Amino acid sequence: MKKLPERVALDFQEGGVLDKKLPGYGRRQEQISLADEIARCIDQGSRLLAEAETGTGKTLAYLIPALRSADKILISTHTRALQDQLVHRDLPAVQKALGVQRRVALLKGRSNYLCPERLKTYLASHQLEMWAQKSMLKVLEWSHKTRDGDLSGLSFDPFAKGIGAMVTATADQCSGSRCAEFEHCPLMKARQKAQGADIVVTNHSLLLADAALKSGDFGEVLPDFDAYVLDEAHSLPQLAGQHFGVQLTRMRFIQWLNDMQAELDEMGDEPALKKEFLEQGRIVLDAYLQGLDELDKAWSVVLPLADSRRERSEALTKLAERAELLAEEIALVRQPAAGFVGWSEGEGEQCRHTVAPVETGPVLAQYLWDRPAAFVLLSATLRVSGSFEYARKRLGIEQAEEVFHPSPFDYGRQALIYLPRHMPDARSPAALEIMIDEIETLLRASQGRAFVLFTAWSMLRKVAPELARRLPWEVLIQGESGSRDAILDVFRRDTHSVLCGTRSFWEGVDVPGESLSMVIIDKMPFSPPNDPLLQARIKRCEEEGGNGFRDIQLPEAIATLRQGAGRLIRSEHDRGVMALLDSRLYQKAYGRVAVANLPAAPIRADLADVRWFFEEQEQ
Repeated sequence: MKKLPERVALDFQEGGVLDKKLPGYGRRQEQISLADEIARCIDQGSRLLAEAETGTGKTLAYLIPALRSADKILISTHTRALQDQLVHRDLPAVQKALGVQRRVALLKGRSNYLCPERLKTYLASHQLEMWAQKSMLKVLEWSHKTRDGDLSGLSFDPFAKGIGAMVTATADQCSGSRCAEFEHCPLMKARQKAQGADIVVTNHSLLLADAALKSGDFGEVLPDFDAYVLDEAHSLPQLAGQHFGVQLTRMRFIQWLNDMQAELDEMGDEPALKKEFLEQGRIVLDAYLQGLDELDKAWSVVLPLADSRRERSEALTKLAERAELLAEEIALVRQPAAGFVGWSEGEGEQCRHTVAPVETGPVLAQYLWDRPAAFVLLSATLRVSGSFEYARKRLGIEQAEEVFHPSPFDYGRQALIYLPRHMPDARSPAALEIMIDEIETLLRASQGRAFVLFTAWSMLRKVAPELARRLPWEVLIQGESGSRDAILDVFRRDTHSVLCGTRSFWEGVDVPGESLSMVIIDKMPFSPPNDPLLQARIKRCEEEGGNGFRDIQLPEAIATLRQGAGRLIRSEHDRGVMALLDSRLYQKAYGRVAVANLPAAPIRADLADVRWFFEEQEQ
């Protein structure tokens, strides 16, 4: 039997099976080399850090080795769009071309699956308000027809209707094998399918939730794999900070109290206890507004009440365990453990208490990379200034092969970078008006067809409505014009529309063709200097002899900038302009470093060159 790299090489050879049977396939040497490196990594059980720039074809480069391998393989992505593309389009097409039939399973996070037990409990509850009843009954009707319980099969978004929390279960709400609906649970069925699959497609959040061992028997449990292929790997550190930490909100206490009331409603024989929980619940929610000390005192009264009935049912046992977990998290927020930092943001009912690891590398190393398996980490933006050092440290990977595959696109012909010299300091009184004028001029040159990406919500709210007032094309505004997916659908259909967004549109968005002909970025995407986690990282870096700006702030900004710039050219037929409206790139020493990390396109400072670029395109 041929080894995996040899088998993969045969598929990619000229006149091979991909040439003959995969529609739209075109040979790319960088893709062939990457596929060989991935095959060797899987074969040897080693680790690979691979930066494959836009257009390399990294998806096919890892699907061929995954389908030809006899190993059990997990493919994990950051974005739902890529996850769906893999399962519903790419994997079926490539399997058909190769003539192989490996068992493939899609495993999503908990909030994507119906929880029959919670649906039943809330429908029976006196707490179900009139506004929710119609939507809940629609879910009930759909639940009798669905084959997989995936909520995407509904004709509406249950979370947008306000009932999502009533028909899904979080990890701490799930009773696992103790649940009366366990045998009919869509999530459990999806997991069982994953257990028997050769290839499982999931997302980083689910992988990290499993790695953090948050929930034991009733948590996000993935089977063991021989190889892990982690696409969009640049997003892992930020997600790890969320999954290996604590996020405490008032809504979590509301959900616990609602679940307790719903359970007592179903039991129907504890009116005195129900009244006591109702009264103490009000005290807890008021205490949340007064601070952590008061919250701790109020919740300490709830604990013995919850514990006193834990033997009556599996549901009450689970609620008592959840109450204890909330008490532990209150303690962690009040006094973060060594290596963690805590902070609070928002006010009143919207206040959120967060604890996160100062550095994610050590926890990822402990919970992921120590597994006896092959790891392939891919992204279009893993390097900073040609080096993997920053990504390696953030990811916590010490030993790994590093490979880089450049984009096949001709940026010198297909793109232009506009870096104006005349933009004023953002703190000057005239800065906002000058920026709006500049963006309007650019958008008129491109006739819309643009992303306008902001580094802060505050700037988006100031600039986007004014652009909508001035321009003749539709201006889609994140947070106002619909969901992220809905906005993108409109943008793709309306060729001359303009999309104004913040960080969630800087990555994981693929709009090839004329609809996206310009990407405007308001300024270098440095993280806010008052970010508590950033401050803790800088402090640790400087205690170890490093430089916070050089070693953390600048590399992070460059990595984000590369993601934003990468939205522009998505195919060999695309043409467009990237505009970065930050004159500090000419004035500060870091400017040369930042510019060196941009695509190899001509750089111009004159608006006339932008107009000429688009006029030439029309001709």
